Amino acid sequence: MSIKKLKEKEKEERRNYIVNAAEKLFFDKGYDNVSMNDIAQEVGVNRATLYLYFKNKETVYSAVVLRAVKIRNKMFEEGAKGNNGLDKLRGIGRAYFKFCNDFHDYYKVFLYFNSQRFDESDNEYVPEIRTFSCKTIQIMRESVEEGIEDGSIRADVNSLEVAIFLATTSKQVVKLNPRHLKELESEGITYEQYVEDSLDLWMHMVMKKA
Repeated sequence: MSIKKLKEKEKEERRNYIVNAAEKLFFDKGYDNVSMNDIAQEVGVNRATLYLYFKNKETVYSAVVLRAVKIRNKMFEEGAKGNNGLDKLRGIGRAYFKFCNDFHDYYKVFLYFNSQRFDESDNEYVPEIRTFSCKTIQIMRESVEEGIEDGSIRADVNSLEVAIFLATTSKQVVKLNPRHLKELESEGITYEQYVEDSLDLWMHMVMKKA
């Protein structure tokens, strides 16, 4: 390995080490309650050294968000392995809720990144984050289009509309109002059952009737 490549590898390893330390802080305290000083202290370097690797806190945060979308998209791709388009769509839905549950901290940072606060973000991680986000919609669209072709999904639906509808409403299911959850539980309906029933409702909306 050349000296140049060795230095690049060492720099990348140091960047990953910084992101590992920073994500713990973001998970525990949230974006607004973490400073570059906090990250520097966690890493064990002075702030000037930290700026050699990341230009600001937003860039470090974006690196964590990129990790989140990579995990989510991998789960989506694994979920989209049903026998037909409708099965794949259901599998994607389950993958989304599993991501939110099993990787809740990553889900929270991604959700916060999608707030208006970061609309003007332009650091080096943003293009890849946007690409992965577009891929998420594309995976759902492809499942819908496959379902239309194989006859498991209605032919009169638009794949983009369905994908955006599912992406939007699934966030509301995850962020279920505590009062509504108590109401459900009072009738013996668990959150897990509510999620499954929500998936059933979505599938019935788009499935082709026999």
